[in-house]
Amino acid sequence: MSRDELSEALHTACSLKGVGKCRVSRLEELLMAIRGFEYTDGVTLRDPSRMRYQSYVDFLTSIPGIGQDDGWWLLQTAFDKPVWPTDPCVDELLCALGLLDPDNLHTSESRRQVLEEELTDRQIAPLYRALATHAVTAGTDVCGEDCEIRKFLLTHRLRQQQKDRNGPTVVDLFSGAGGLSCGLRRAGYDIEWAIDINTDAVATYRLNHPEIPHQNVVCGDVREVDLTARIQDAVSEPDLLVGGPPCQSLSKAGYRSRRSADEDYSILDDERTTLYTQYVKAVEELRPKGIVMENVEGMVSEVEDTGIRVIDWVLEDIERLGETGPGYDVEFELQDMSEIGIPQKRERVLLVGIRDELSEHVTADELLNEISEGGKAWDIQQGLSGLPRLRRGEGGRVLSKTGRGPKSGYVSTHSLNKGTNLCFNHRAREHPMDRDQILFDEALSPGDTGWDVKYNSDGEYSQYIEYDVGTIENRRFGDKYRMLEWSKPSPTIVAHLAKDANSYVLPDYYRHACSSPERADPERNRGITPREAARLQSFSDDYIFLGSFTSWFKQIGNAVPPVAGKRIGQALSSLVEAGEPLSINADASSSGQAASDD
Repeated sequence: MSRDELSEALHTACSLKGVGKCRVSRLEELLMAIRGFEYTDGVTLRDPSRMRYQSYVDFLTSIPGIGQDDGWWLLQTAFDKPVWPTDPCVDELLCALGLLDPDNLHTSESRRQVLEEELTDRQIAPLYRALATHAVTAGTDVCGEDCEIRKFLLTHRLRQQQKDRNGPTVVDLFSGAGGLSCGLRRAGYDIEWAIDINTDAVATYRLNHPEIPHQNVVCGDVREVDLTARIQDAVSEPDLLVGGPPCQSLSKAGYRSRRSADEDYSILDDERTTLYTQYVKAVEELRPKGIVMENVEGMVSEVEDTGIRVIDWVLEDIERLGETGPGYDVEFELQDMSEIGIPQKRERVLLVGIRDELSEHVTADELLNEISEGGKAWDIQQGLSGLPRLRRGEGGRVLSKTGRGPKSGYVSTHSLNKGTNLCFNHRAREHPMDRDQILFDEALSPGDTGWDVKYNSDGEYSQYIEYDVGTIENRRFGDKYRMLEWSKPSPTIVAHLAKDANSYVLPDYYRHACSSPERADPERNRGITPREAARLQSFSDDYIFLGSFTSWFKQIGNAVPPVAGKRIGQALSSLVEAGEPLSINADASSSGQAASDD
């Protein structure tokens, strides 16, 4: 184009009242530079050959009016390259996120390459742009409680740790991803110290409990850590000692798996069966006001026709503490979580102990009765209210919430959808196998299992059930395939979801729940997502799980439902308020600097 033609085209394209001569000249210079650039064809920068990012910037800065900072911004925003733009605000945000050492805050751009090498494989370009935009428009240290990235900011953690906390103090052993701690926190307790051996679970715990200093959430083996010394560094006399020793050795699914691999396997010889002794040892040395233990129902079952129940070992060891100091009034019960307000049929052993001199205020039996009374029943539809309705293969680590309309009583009662406008950990499996898709879309109806497909149908799909479901009279592993029912609570959310979700097939919502045939789509017949599992476990939507996709499921399946933790905390409030108040040692490490590893 000639200068006049270019000017006219610019006026038309921009719909502006006036376009200055300077702008026309700048555009002409730009187009000429692009035409002369050896990596382009004509006057377009679309899809140039792969080249070093620095080469892009060198070319852009050769154009009058574009500096180095502008070049990196353009590389990110115009060319969709995953680079950190050079900008003081972005540097400060990187410091707040712990990705850039404060000593290197305003140094040369060489640090960019280090960051990119570490982060490019894990972050996507849109997130880079979002963080950069956040840094420039919102500032780096002005995150309120509604800021979507606040949990990732060291400055936010520091502010949380500097807040006054005067609730009853808690130590959480075998804490996992933090479900029990989360519930107790909702009930007004202060979690002072926690430990778990799983790296991903500890990372998740730290992220979602920013009020606890990094060093007070330990990743380690309880058998190799001086529990008492480490705990007393944080809190001299905890009011509550809680936890759930690993339960894989007592779970039915885990036992079947191990027996199939080793006919000589015995639960009694499994070292995980006796991990509870570390818990009892901590009780003996710390003598808290109360103790809470949660475990699988296998704890109260007879072990392999031996006449032995692991729960009896636990009770005997705790009752024996009275021989060397204050003893405990201890009781347990098998509690179905669906009876205390959780949309899930989940039977767990709850054990509660009260230090003897405090049992005159309330007994362990009374506390267990209080925990189990008055819970409202919820179903899957109420549990998943407001979450995006995904098809197979859809979703991801972070989505925008698309749910509209009123939320269920379950969601609103427990404020599960508060604190974020995003949807984390909501990813559906693809289910690529033809067999699975046929079973999901044609053979299974809500409530059906593989056994029903084998024996309760006309046999049309029985060939797709390639595992032993037993006989008509005697079912055997019939729920390897199972389609859920929207109007009923979920079966127990288990860590096995990490392997597959064929026992947790969610039927198409628009066909089976709200009867909207025009919106029905068989692609929505698929296994539940980690976020849906978390909802059925009563985790709030802003509780973010770290690690891999399979790790999310493991953490969620192994967790204590937070709503159960809250009910336990509310029931125990009369206990921890009894007697003389205990001294609470405030953490002294929050001196105004956030440690880079926090």
